[in-house]
Parts: sequence; structure tokens; C-alpha cells
Amino acid sequence: MGSGPRGALGLLLLLLAPPSRLASGCPAPCHCASTRVDCGRRGLTWASLPAAFPLNTTELVLTGNNLTALPPGILDALPVLRAAYLDANPWRCDCHLVPLRAWLAGRIELEPYRDLRCAAPPALRGRVLPYLAEDELRAACPPGELCRGALAAQLLLLGLGLLHALLLALLLCRLRRLRAQAASRWLLSTPLTSPLAAEPEPEPEPSEDAE
Repeated sequence: MGSGPRGALGLLLLLLAPPSRLASGCPAPCHCASTRVDCGRRGLTWASLPAAFPLNTTELVLTGNNLTALPPGILDALPVLRAAYLDANPWRCDCHLVPLRAWLAGRIELEPYRDLRCAAPPALRGRVLPYLAEDELRAACPPGELCRGALAAQLLLLGLGLLHALLLALLLCRLRRLRAQAASRWLLSTPLTSPLAAEPEPEPEPSEDAE
């Protein structure tokens, strides 16, 4: 994945993912060889797809399964992913594939994805997914699903805003604490100043007998 907003999104999803979503080994029922994860032709569906893949995955094979969509962010969470093989799946090209289309839009080379075709709905059957407009995918969903999706996106943005504010507050508190500790150490290491010299006593006045 490249840098920029899409890379930042991947990092954010990685930071927000619960520990169970951070796969450290090869997920069942896939086969892993080095940084290539092969989950092809295993009858996987949305429900049986592994929740996450190793973070060092560079190639992901999902060819020949029963996938109609992918969980949002599952590819974006792989920071060094170079290629995902997704053909020979019955993709349903509606609003649920908007995240996958957005991921494909960030690919420099679209040739490996020319066989990524829609199986449904009938109006889009046979169309190549990377070349579909986002509006075409959204139009394939009932208005109710679009409203729920928009509400979920707004709630996500609100949650991210609150998280940002919380992290900023914690950072400010930490900085203040470090500043106070530095000031305390400086006071302890500074030597005490020497006491003021005693005020000289006034010279005695000459007595009358001396005259």
C-alpha cells in the first residue's frame, strides 16, 4: 500500500483493531509460504473468511471461493500487501463492495483484476468491478441500507474524533507532567545560594576623653 490517506487509514484500522483481529500466524484454513497467504478454493464465504491476515502479507490468494463481498478494511489493514487474487468469486456488486472498489482504485496496475466480474445483481452481471463507478454500486442497494451505511460512517467519524481528542488530552497531560518533573529536578540540582554577608557594625564614635 502506498502512503497518503489510504496508508493512514490502514494504520488507523491497525491501531483500532482488537487483539483478536491482529493475526500473528497463518489463519486456518489457509496455507502460508513466506509472505504469501493462499486461501484459494476453500469454499470461503463472508462468514467463514479469516478475520485477519498476517501483517507481513504481500500476496493474498482468495481465488475460487464463494465470496460476495469482503469485510471493510480487511485489505487496507495489510500495510505491505502488493497483490490480492480475487477472481472466480460470485461478487455481488452493490454498496457493500464500495470499500473493495476503493482499494482497487489505489492499485497502480489494474491488469491482474480484469477478471474480477460481478455475478449479481442482474443489471451489473458480467461487469468488471474495477471499472464500475461508485455511484453504480451505491445505486444497487435499497435506500434503507444506504441510510444505515451513512449513519454508520458518521458514527465512525464521530468515534474517531472523540478518540483523537482523548489522545490529544492524554498527550497534553503527559507533557505537563514531564515539564513539572524537569522543573523539580532542576530545583533539586541547583545549589543553594550563600547567605548574605553580615551587615558591618557601625564604627564607635570617639569619646570626649579622647579629645
